[in-house]
Amino acid sequence: MNQLATTSIAPTAVSTSILGQRPTSQLPIGGVIRPGIKILTQAAQQNDAARTVYERGCADGKDFDTIEAEIRRTAPSLKNPLRPANVPYFSARRGDFPTHELADMLLEKYGETREDGVRRLYRFPVIFAADSLELVMPHNLQVWAAGKRRYWAEYDAAGVRRCKTFATVPKDAAGRVIRLFGGRKVIDRPELGGVCDPERCPQYQDRQCNLDAKLRFIVPGLPTVNLIALPTRSFYSMDGIRQQLLHVASMRGGRLSGYLLGQQTFWISKVYKDVTRIDDNGDAVKGPAWLIELQANVDVATLLLAHEPASVAAAADAAVGVLEGAVVEVDAPASMPATSAHGPQTAPSAAPNIRAVVKELRGVVASALEEFGIDVEEFREFALDTWRDDEWGRSPDILAKAAALLKEVGPQLVRLRMLLQGMNVALDRYSIYAARRFRRPHWQLQPDIVARAIREAEEHAQTPDALAAVIDSELDAG
Repeated sequence: MNQLATTSIAPTAVSTSILGQRPTSQLPIGGVIRPGIKILTQAAQQNDAARTVYERGCADGKDFDTIEAEIRRTAPSLKNPLRPANVPYFSARRGDFPTHELADMLLEKYGETREDGVRRLYRFPVIFAADSLELVMPHNLQVWAAGKRRYWAEYDAAGVRRCKTFATVPKDAAGRVIRLFGGRKVIDRPELGGVCDPERCPQYQDRQCNLDAKLRFIVPGLPTVNLIALPTRSFYSMDGIRQQLLHVASMRGGRLSGYLLGQQTFWISKVYKDVTRIDDNGDAVKGPAWLIELQANVDVATLLLAHEPASVAAAADAAVGVLEGAVVEVDAPASMPATSAHGPQTAPSAAPNIRAVVKELRGVVASALEEFGIDVEEFREFALDTWRDDEWGRSPDILAKAAALLKEVGPQLVRLRMLLQGMNVALDRYSIYAARRFRRPHWQLQPDIVARAIREAEEHAQTPDALAAVIDSELDAG
């Protein structure tokens, strides 16, 4: 099996966003890494009960929202007992992960012990699962109140940013709440004509409305098929990450997903920089802050070379050459009809059309093989065994079947690789194991077998050592 290849995720719908185009589709989240911590306010520090709850909650790995809620219940006089603290490290707390052990694994795998002797998460690698910037980093202006979203910004078809809210739930003549189909209705906010205008918005001016973003990614080595999110309200961090993503994408033909070169990843860390803000007097002042930074530690020249048009074209030509095999070219002389093992002779006038169809289908198959990381020579052997035709690479019918198969099995392979990578299972070693386990040649090109492999990996997702033991047992026995 080849190295991990992450497929692009095409959005189903796209709308304009504050920083660009925003697809409306969502990706599943399996945990949250926080950009900092929360500490007790000065008033809360003077409260013994608040200190006890805070220290116990931190020791238990609870998320800060839960800790704050417990402090309010214990000390009702403290309305805002915690405040954010800008620190040089990230927080991976058990309470922020549905599977609490993932937080422990993350800190164990990528944590560092520095001057204070405490193991913390200062930097970690990430892989993006999509090529769309707005799937990788969705963002929006929104107002939260009492734990609920009250107002938020959306762009209409004309590109105007609108302020949205929920309509009042209607009642019938007897005063009973009308049961709504599809949930609460979304309407334009009545004030300001429904337009999102931060300079005239009282919530924005009172700092109740903020630009929120979530960077979403895969962390290599974590046994979960869901993505991890990193929320931030720092415009400087968001803009820096966006610029870095656009820069790398420009050198990769628009691609953000997957490994950069071989097994190289992006890295997320923090940098200490001076940032400018406007104070209450309207003056621009500078102050230091720890900002989130996305790093791509790769050789730029190599990255560009890997995606030079000539290199891409050469790779495509090589793939098509293997697809064609050692057969006679489809470009038959105009005086001779082109023949096919899967149909009657074609009239000379139809030969150009057949050539065009075959050429297009070969391109589709070659692109799918590259996208899903499937070895071209291995697929050629599979095609010969499956369709029993030495000239399958010139048959429109067989090429169409090949394209349909790759469309089905390709995403399954990507999912399986992500699972195995997250469980620290070597892909090459797993490929040998799977060939014995399923006793089917070319198992990775058969959807039913790949589905079985995925189910087996998912059963061991929380106990990756158990799967490793099964693999070792199978290979040692052979």
